[in-house]
Amino acid sequence: MNANATTVAGGMAKKKRHDAEKGGLRQYRGLIFGLFILAGVIYFALHIGEGEQFLRLVWRANPIWLGIGVLYQIGTYVALGAIWWIVVRHFKVDIGLGELTLLSLAKFSLEKIVPTAGFGGSLLLVRSVESRGASESVAAATLLVDVLSNYAARAISIVIAVAIIWAAEGLHWTIVLVCAMFILFAAGILGGIYWFTSVPLEKIPRFLLKIPAVGSVIKTISEAPPEAMHSKTLFWSATGLQFLILLLDAATLDAMLRAIGHSSSPEKVFASFSIAGVASMVSLIPGGVGAFEGVQVLMLGLLRVPVNAGLAATLMFRVLVLWLPMIPGFIILKRESKHLVEEPGAN
Repeated sequence: MNANATTVAGGMAKKKRHDAEKGGLRQYRGLIFGLFILAGVIYFALHIGEGEQFLRLVWRANPIWLGIGVLYQIGTYVALGAIWWIVVRHFKVDIGLGELTLLSLAKFSLEKIVPTAGFGGSLLLVRSVESRGASESVAAATLLVDVLSNYAARAISIVIAVAIIWAAEGLHWTIVLVCAMFILFAAGILGGIYWFTSVPLEKIPRFLLKIPAVGSVIKTISEAPPEAMHSKTLFWSATGLQFLILLLDAATLDAMLRAIGHSSSPEKVFASFSIAGVASMVSLIPGGVGAFEGVQVLMLGLLRVPVNAGLAATLMFRVLVLWLPMIPGFIILKRESKHLVEEPGAN
């Protein structure tokens, strides 16, 4: 009996290890797929253009414009921290804007690596706000306002982008496809949020609550106070800051184009960035790796930016926006994770 029990226990342990390994690989499958797409985009663009010219553009980039791009990006983190700050202040919780700005870097880094459609970063936000003295409902309100304002700002940017491109070049089928996908995607997300905040937790199907990461986010959103959903002041203040983030990101792309000597009209750069941004969002690939680059180069090409210049500016933009911030972001994330682990023991 003991030998059989040992054998069974050993088999179960091996199965758990095997499942864990499979889960780990599955977790990063989306990112690996995105990196393959990115490699294909770079190869295709260099094949069409001239590789030497591309490298020359990157090597001779104007450092002043690169520095301006860095300043724009710092502004995006301050704006994201400000969104959370106005929510917690609305509910009489005192958390400093500086703390939340640093937290935005950690959230960003987690979302760009872990393929959970931003849910991992959202849970980090909720737990970190709670650890700083906010109640569960206030932390849930922070997440809810962040998500709602993000989709609202994206929708506004898409309307403006389509108007700009239509007036300048006419609508390409790619733009129509991306916009249609975003409408369906946003409708599903926002419809789900409205339902989760309108019904008791017991009425939400159990299989949804069992989905890793997603279930935790659903539970959190369902705990948000009604005021977070219906306050026009909170919604429009946060939406304005989210739109400012989009403007600063588009300005960063514009700075990269200027750094390599291929400036375009700012409104066209904003339009191309908005379309590429929603394509990145609906792809569900962590950080939109590959999807963003492909659509961005295509959009810049439609707006008469040479392929080499479009690829160089896009890759420089992604290094500045996606990869470099991960260095300080993961340092902050490590500190924050240690703080969250120690918190229960402190109480």
